[in-house]
Amino acid sequence: MDSSLIKKPILNYLDRVESLLNDEVSSDIKISFDVIKHLINKPGKRLRPSIVILSALVLGKRINKKILSAAASVELLHNASLIHDDIVDQAEIRRGLKSANKIWGDHATVLVGDFLLARSLFLVNKCNSNDVMSSVTNAASELASGQILDIMISKRLIDFNENIYFKMIKLKTASLISSSAEVGALLSTNNSLKVKKLKTYGINLGISYQLVDDALDLRGSSKKMGKNTMEDIKEGKVTLPLLIALKKAPIKEKKIISAILNKKNFDRKNLDILYNFVLDNDAIEETLKTASDYSSKAISAIQSLDESKYKDSLIALARENIVRIS
Repeated sequence: MDSSLIKKPILNYLDRVESLLNDEVSSDIKISFDVIKHLINKPGKRLRPSIVILSALVLGKRINKKILSAAASVELLHNASLIHDDIVDQAEIRRGLKSANKIWGDHATVLVGDFLLARSLFLVNKCNSNDVMSSVTNAASELASGQILDIMISKRLIDFNENIYFKMIKLKTASLISSSAEVGALLSTNNSLKVKKLKTYGINLGISYQLVDDALDLRGSSKKMGKNTMEDIKEGKVTLPLLIALKKAPIKEKKIISAILNKKNFDRKNLDILYNFVLDNDAIEETLKTASDYSSKAISAIQSLDESKYKDSLIALARENIVRIS
């Protein structure tokens, strides 16, 4: 199903979220205004606010200002994390445009990221719910912890393996998607079992999304990704496709690949070696199979909820994720 069809039942609510985002991030300081406008004018998929709204509607709740504030809050937190992530990675492209840090520099851009984080917390406070505040602030903390772990892995400060990798993506990516589903539910019901089901949906969907992103970095297109491909390898990151290939490779080949990764000598020749190494070991296909398994877990988590077009959209989001690479 096309993503526009998935979001069709909530388009009017997403429009209200857009208006709220524009209102909340206005600034009299020109550079702040310019950086934020640069991001807002080229919006992403709005996945997280969509999940907040769908998670509320699937439980029969009418959308109100608190839910819209929560939806805008998680989107601002997500954008703050992207700004900080781009600075750490020295990324040059974001959403098909030159990244903010490459236009305005690291010093100004990191402070705009802090500004967005502060506005995110301001918005979530409007929900008047300690549980919602705890969910979002915990996600912010886990997101930062995941970024730190990512840096430690890329700098080889810790040994990397699949357990460390999955811990990192649960923190860095899945935590906020899980929180998005959780806060939509928390603002809709006191039924802790239903809240847990949607939170479980979110954590599994988040893991699946990151796995597909890792595969797209190797086999996708810059246009589809909104950023350059092969960036993870160039930054010294070890993602699941590489881990799978390393596990399957004979010892001699494993030593050659590990030497390239540890020395971070990523010239064109070595990038081709790494790319072919992943392809030859069918690691992208195995990564996508794992992503599909997590999408199935996400769907299973909400199967017992009442049937509705909103439940259909949540299920379609999980299924659509896998076809992003096709």
